[in-house]
Amino acid sequence: MVAVIATGLISWLVLTSSARLVTIIHALVGLFVVAIAPFKVRGSVRTGLKRKAATRAGSIGFGIIVIGALIAGITHSSGVLFSTGIGTPLWIHLLLGFLAIPVLIWHVWTRPVRPKPIDLNRRGAITASAAGVVAAATLGAQEVILDATDARGANREGTGSIEIASFDPAAMPQTSWFNDQPPTAVSAVGWPLRVNGVAVNVVDDLTPMTQLVQAQLDCTSGWFSTQDWDAVPLSELIEPTATARSVRVRSVTGYARLFPIEDLDKLYLATGYNGESLRVGHGAPVRLVAPDRRGFNWVKWVREVELSDRPSWLQSPLPLA
Repeated sequence: MVAVIATGLISWLVLTSSARLVTIIHALVGLFVVAIAPFKVRGSVRTGLKRKAATRAGSIGFGIIVIGALIAGITHSSGVLFSTGIGTPLWIHLLLGFLAIPVLIWHVWTRPVRPKPIDLNRRGAITASAAGVVAAATLGAQEVILDATDARGANREGTGSIEIASFDPAAMPQTSWFNDQPPTAVSAVGWPLRVNGVAVNVVDDLTPMTQLVQAQLDCTSGWFSTQDWDAVPLSELIEPTATARSVRVRSVTGYARLFPIEDLDKLYLATGYNGESLRVGHGAPVRLVAPDRRGFNWVKWVREVELSDRPSWLQSPLPLA
């Protein structure tokens, strides 16, 4: 369970090009939990139910949470039920996964068991090995079936995200991080954009400088979409100083993220895509394009870009405010 939760969180935090291995491990350990469940049921679960302990109801609830998370995760990865936003199989999987953390801690805390040498016996090793083989075989079979049936789930990124609306901005989902909702009024005329303290006119100053940048937006809600963005590298807008360690990009909503100063030429301000202006839900009039980073780093409705002497790692891995 610890491995399942840890790999799920890590898959959000690493670069998208590095996520495939983490995602595979996450799937394997999740399926390992499924494969080991019959042994768990025949052992401690059956014994615990007979004892009718005061903690029994909580333990049953914990089991339901884990089963629900596993079903939702498998449903998303197969593409059987796919949609975007809150309430989707992936978000149910994530929410149940987060809910399982405190319940798991409580479950272990109320059942203290000291490790014993007998735990590392031949039978346990064989059982674990068999469950591992079943998990790997199941994952392999799922991929073969998805490819053979040309199912939606076959077209997944290394992060597990499913492709939707590439090169079709009108159909691309308009999802946002929890605390980064669209502003009530958006207009490119007079937009309050400042780059390192200097006011920049989005229409007159920024838009004529744009170039075509093909980049893939990989959202943590389980989808990815590739677009041709009309964008300007930050390296053409900011000259790094000797003391600068990062660049901070802030939204008009207050949402902000820090990026390493070395990545100035890998970060872009976009005013459009596929030859048309950005839509409000996609960050109009100007948004950050951050290739190889998950969607919560693609700051929308950018108001300010500034150099900072604060290292980029000195921020919450996932945006909290």
